[in-house]
Amino acid sequence: MSVPLQPPDDRQHTAPPDRLASQRRVQGAVERLLRLQQSRRVHGELMTAARATMSQPAVILLSRLQSDGGMTIGELARRTHMDMSLVSRELRKLETEALVTRTTDANDGRVTRVGLTPKGRGIVRRLRNVRDKHILDVLSAWSPEELAALGDLMTRFVDDLQTVRYRDADSDGGTAG
Repeated sequence: MSVPLQPPDDRQHTAPPDRLASQRRVQGAVERLLRLQQSRRVHGELMTAARATMSQPAVILLSRLQSDGGMTIGELARRTHMDMSLVSRELRKLETEALVTRTTDANDGRVTRVGLTPKGRGIVRRLRNVRDKHILDVLSAWSPEELAALGDLMTRFVDDLQTVRYRDADSDGGTAG
């Protein structure tokens, strides 16, 4: 995944060398974070600690169902940014393991809604507990000010990633290198 390095306006902008180095450092850290998040080894450690066995997409689906409640398969695919066929395949596995249920929508019989079973909620709770403890351990040496700053900056960063559009590869803006 490539993250835009340009400011959110259309002006041609030449970043000072120190700013460009900082932007590239952020880019590198984001790439490392994404690789870490997608790592099979890390996923395996999470599954071991949570006493669970499921795929990474299944974890995402269960977590989304926990936070958003029951929803249609299409809503779930959109909210998790996953392909509909992957969501359907993973839901079949989760249903076989009695972690999710499918019900017909009360207002429209053609619509199927998916929700967590008590067993599914238990798995999500264990996953959340393991992740919460891990973050607590990771950030244990950080000061309250550092934590507040990280929270503020990460929130701003993610908000900007969602709103700033990618530029065409040929509209360099002075940051090629």
